[in-house]
Amino acid sequence: MSKKVLILGTNTEVGKTYFSAEYCKYLISKGGKVVYLKIVQTGYPKDDDAKFVSNYAKIDEKYCFSIVKAEPPVAPASVFEKFPLIKVKDTVKKFEDSDIMILETAGGICSPLDKSLLNYHLINELNVDEVILVVPYRLGCISDALVADYLLKNEGVDYKIAFNEYFKQSEMQKNFEMINHFTGDKIKIVFGQNKLLFI
Repeated sequence: MSKKVLILGTNTEVGKTYFSAEYCKYLISKGGKVVYLKIVQTGYPKDDDAKFVSNYAKIDEKYCFSIVKAEPPVAPASVFEKFPLIKVKDTVKKFEDSDIMILETAGGICSPLDKSLLNYHLINELNVDEVILVVPYRLGCISDALVADYLLKNEGVDYKIAFNEYFKQSEMQKNFEMINHFTGDKIKIVFGQNKLLFI
């Protein structure tokens, strides 16, 4: 039975795909059979996160692809009246013989897939084993992280934060310290360009 890891972000453009690629590469280096599935990719084929992960982590495209694709570069809820969740669930089931399955969402933690389904609902819908929240080290990230923390804790979800230092601008920003203080030391991974550190 595969371990399913859901990658959420505090917002769009926070580094979820780059983190997924680094994490997949790391897991493969440890000898695991890794599958990466992007839940939904809009802006396709111009935007193709799965292709990036496939090239970066050296995963065969049979095990690294987007489940649902749409050409308009807009939020999924703008494309789907009813998001094809059954297709996603059926695809996930096909790879349950892998060691670990990385499931990456599109947009932020509360980005809507349709009018009734938000990204964080996938935690229960896909029965995931682990949740990783990607947070960028930049102005405003403390508030974004704490809002996500409040939501996840109220939903009874245990999770960890992957902190993206790519956006770091100043040592004066105490984002790492403040987020850990208010969340109860949820930052367990720090990453950036060619960097992946487990705390």
